[in-house]
Amino acid sequence: MFKKILILSFLVSLGSLNLNAAVTVVGSSDALICYKHAKYGYTTQSSVFTCLKALSDNTISKKDHDATRINLGIIYNNKSKPRMALEQFEIAYNNESMRAETLLNQGNSLLLLKDYNGALEKYQASLENNLEDISAIYFNKGMAHEYLGNIEMAVDFYKKAVALNPDLIDYFENKRKRLKEAGLWNSDDERESS
Repeated sequence: MFKKILILSFLVSLGSLNLNAAVTVVGSSDALICYKHAKYGYTTQSSVFTCLKALSDNTISKKDHDATRINLGIIYNNKSKPRMALEQFEIAYNNESMRAETLLNQGNSLLLLKDYNGALEKYQASLENNLEDISAIYFNKGMAHEYLGNIEMAVDFYKKAVALNPDLIDYFENKRKRLKEAGLWNSDDERESS
């Protein structure tokens, strides 16, 4: 029973970290503020309002408009409203230049909805569409595999993410510690991480 509670608390703590792909917006508009709110993980209603205000601004470019849709979706994901996020991502999907970011974030929404296989499909599609930050794909694939109980595969993806982005080492070490406490960390993984 204790092991199940520990695993459940571990999985809940994982939900708080998805690597998103906020899309940069130029200028000093509400769209830029929306971008910053998405990038820094804001979840307030005023963040949503700022993004919606930017979307109603007819003077911003089509690219900034679509980027704002993605950033609003990220904020909805941060607010644990993945269905609302998916609506925004679906609209932005038609912009081919942002497709990789859209797919990554759709995967994050599916992860929140516990559709782990669907999330893995979106992450793979994001990789195939040349997402710039591949470490985000690998890290999030690791989370999906972990939720599916594929711990060894999850650890492999976490290691790939850290190799590409050493800033993720603290997240990886936290996961390693929690998996070890839950009795899910393979001793072979321990030797490899040393």
